[in-house]
Amino acid sequence: MIKRRLFILLLLISFTVLSAFSYGDAYTKQKKHVDGMTVMGRTQPSRDFIVETWITPDRVSVEDGNSKTVIEFDKNIISVADHNEKTIMSMPMNFSEIADQQSSDMSKEDSEEFKNFMGKMMQVSVSVTKTNEKKKIGQWNCTKYIQIMNTGMGEFKSEIWATEDIDIDRELYAKYISAMKGTMPGMNENMREIIKETKKIKGMEVYSEQTTEMMGQTMRSSTELLEYKKGRAPASAFEMPKGYKRVEF
Repeated sequence: MIKRRLFILLLLISFTVLSAFSYGDAYTKQKKHVDGMTVMGRTQPSRDFIVETWITPDRVSVEDGNSKTVIEFDKNIISVADHNEKTIMSMPMNFSEIADQQSSDMSKEDSEEFKNFMGKMMQVSVSVTKTNEKKKIGQWNCTKYIQIMNTGMGEFKSEIWATEDIDIDRELYAKYISAMKGTMPGMNENMREIIKETKKIKGMEVYSEQTTEMMGQTMRSSTELLEYKKGRAPASAFEMPKGYKRVEF
């Protein structure tokens, strides 16, 4: 159970960061919808919320109504503030280091089981297919892509509508991908192929629908771009909330 929670936490952070990186040095505001679902015996109702992302050459901040995630590349640290629990948890960016820390506190038998489990989790593949479908979403002319990501926990299928009407910083995007190589389970080992596939998506994501098959559950969500702008991020965007309790990862 703990292993699965660990993986899901890292995976959700990873996908949030990857989607943000598509936008370069800028601010984005997105509307996200998540259908109701039951995970590990806990039922969560459907919800709609706003996600605000600030991206700079050194740091990334992603915030919604429930949490705030700050990634500091120079320190190789990811910090997550839980607004409901009023806690802050920090962890290394390097996924291998996290796995080593987890296994070091286990018995030899549990450590081997954990390593085998994580080995399966690191089997990640991505495929992107461009379609001939086009339509205008808001003010942007978009093209439809189908992206499928297979992981040891399940399949993530996305219908993505992207536009080339927005000028994004591809050079900075490449820098971020390079810095994130060791962060995500399975990404480092398959980074070359993953980048090759994701480059097929031309431009910036405007709207997407995701279907996730994980642990016998089907989860659906959608993301819509509301605002995009270039500009210097305020210092407050990367500050953790005051008064929250620091907890161990």
